[in-house]
Amino acid sequence: MNEERSSKKKLIANIIFFLIVIIVLGVIIFNINDINEIINHTKTAKIGYLIIAVVLVLIHMTLTNLSLYAIQSKVENSLPFWPAMHIANTEHLFNAITPFSSGGQPIQAYYLIKNGLSGDESMSVLVVNFIVYQFILTIFSTTGLIIYFSRIYETISQYAFIIVVGFVINTIILVGLILVATVDGFKRLLRGFFRLLGKIKFLNKPMTKLEEKTFTFVERFQKGAKYLLYNKKVLFDIILLRVIDLIVFYSIPVFIFSALHVEVADVWFVIFMTAFSCTFMLWVPTPGASGGVEWAFTMLFVGVIANSSVVVTTMLFWRGITYFLPLILGFFSYLIIRRRGETVCE
Repeated sequence: MNEERSSKKKLIANIIFFLIVIIVLGVIIFNINDINEIINHTKTAKIGYLIIAVVLVLIHMTLTNLSLYAIQSKVENSLPFWPAMHIANTEHLFNAITPFSSGGQPIQAYYLIKNGLSGDESMSVLVVNFIVYQFILTIFSTTGLIIYFSRIYETISQYAFIIVVGFVINTIILVGLILVATVDGFKRLLRGFFRLLGKIKFLNKPMTKLEEKTFTFVERFQKGAKYLLYNKKVLFDIILLRVIDLIVFYSIPVFIFSALHVEVADVWFVIFMTAFSCTFMLWVPTPGASGGVEWAFTMLFVGVIANSSVVVTTMLFWRGITYFLPLILGFFSYLIIRRRGETVCE
């Protein structure tokens, strides 16, 4: 009961923080831009292209959820299709309302365990899912950076260090996760660390207990992670899902620009620019990296499209469709899970 109450309080606190950030961001955007121009662009937008953008977001969410379902379907205590999809879908809510987009995996782990997966199975599934996503995203972004480096540097040369910081952070996260999941020596490293702390007299007993529990957990976790990562069929399936997903998701601004009567000459350039605005700003400590992503998107495209009000209007449509719509649908999945008493397999 206390755990449930604490969970509700955290959710409410995150929602309040999220609303404050969004309100402040909205005030800043509309204060530094001509609202009348944004309204005029909105009125003349082609609805058909906006509908395509919405459909693409729904496809993106489905592919993202299918990735988690495909991985967890290979563990011993796997869940049926719809329960797994609902649990996967909560990521779109909790990543959107927590700093650093960090809330999705913990809530997924909680509900996976509630529905029968063991702790190490749950961790293996989530880490493998994230490793594959981070790997494909890093390769995707690096490819775009190489192809369009001169155009990117020319557009935002004064902010180039931000892209470098984001790239380095993403790469470090990826390398760290691969080491934790696959390198046997990591267990011994942890054991050595706990034993070193255990030499301090008052820490000896707790470190001994922690060493035993952690070593066993990491050993089982790595066993599960290696099984999933070395399962070629599963790995191929989720890599394919993720590649298609990224192309679908980052192509959405192409259709929004088209809705606002802007002809897109280089579709791949828009796709990669959108990827950069998301990927390299994830370190911003706000819900869903709000503020950083909007700023990066605007800065990247203002250098390409002369009409800044069109870029800002595109950004608002883009974030509304790709951020708020998944958040709302993720909330519905969360309500479905809660209504069924947190156990969606009944």
